[in-house]
Amino acid sequence: MVEFNLKQLEVFVTVARLGSFTRAAQALYLTQSTVSAHIQALERALGGPLFQRTTRRQICLTWQGETALPIAREILDHCQALQSLSGPGGEGETLDLAASTVPAQCLLPGLMAGFSRLRPGCRFRLRKGDSAQVHRLLEEGTVAVGFVGAALEPEQCLYEPVLQDQLVLVTANTARFRALRDQGVLGRALLGEPMLCREPGSGTRRRFDAYLEQLGTDPAGLRIVAQIDQPDALLGAVASGLGVAVCSALAARDRLEQGSLLSFQLEEEGCRRSLYLVTRRDRILTELEAELCRFVREGAWERPE
Repeated sequence: MVEFNLKQLEVFVTVARLGSFTRAAQALYLTQSTVSAHIQALERALGGPLFQRTTRRQICLTWQGETALPIAREILDHCQALQSLSGPGGEGETLDLAASTVPAQCLLPGLMAGFSRLRPGCRFRLRKGDSAQVHRLLEEGTVAVGFVGAALEPEQCLYEPVLQDQLVLVTANTARFRALRDQGVLGRALLGEPMLCREPGSGTRRRFDAYLEQLGTDPAGLRIVAQIDQPDALLGAVASGLGVAVCSALAARDRLEQGSLLSFQLEEEGCRRSLYLVTRRDRILTELEAELCRFVREGAWERPE
């Protein structure tokens, strides 16, 4: 006879994810004593300790905890998938998604609008961050579906290209930069200008760093005058004349069309990258999450030009 329950498994997985009984209690809206009681009951049922305290008064999994954790996660995933089978065809259900800044700005609006027409009543809860933060949310199990501009964990995650983007160097629309553009100057020739950049965890920054490595250019040699983690704020600072920036062509599209920015190709053939749909290889998707992934793959939604 099974001597443990789903609540105990949920508490166990949450403590393991957060590394703290206190934080797990806060996340689950339980008292710390209740969390401890659930863990103790599960340990009795499994016949051994799941956690041990380190010298810094933190906790880590025992060997038995390491063995039990993926099994507990799989059980909870199966239960969530089973629960999603109930209900009126997705109406009133909520999709938890995570997206890095460029996909959130350029890809998700048309995609969510198209899917909501397919599944009326479906609600979305979107979490934004850079690509590294989206991967952390996937690892924690907070979301099952994400959209990113960098493939950071190919062994743990499945990446499916959704949209092509490219990096361009943007400048303020001044007479000097207009003259350089008319001369056919490439963006790589302007890397000595004062520069603005995205944060290290962003897909844009990682692709730019990879490009610099291809050129044999040390990023430490760039004249970085500001690091800004929001693309629109970064582009506004460029338009104001603070410096130049390498950014997503999709993110800069509106300001380029308005004329406040100028765009330079980094190379004659461009500097391309993919925006990805990303899921964990070990995560079982609910029926609604799986349908969204199929919808993305089929491409029957409004894509940015």
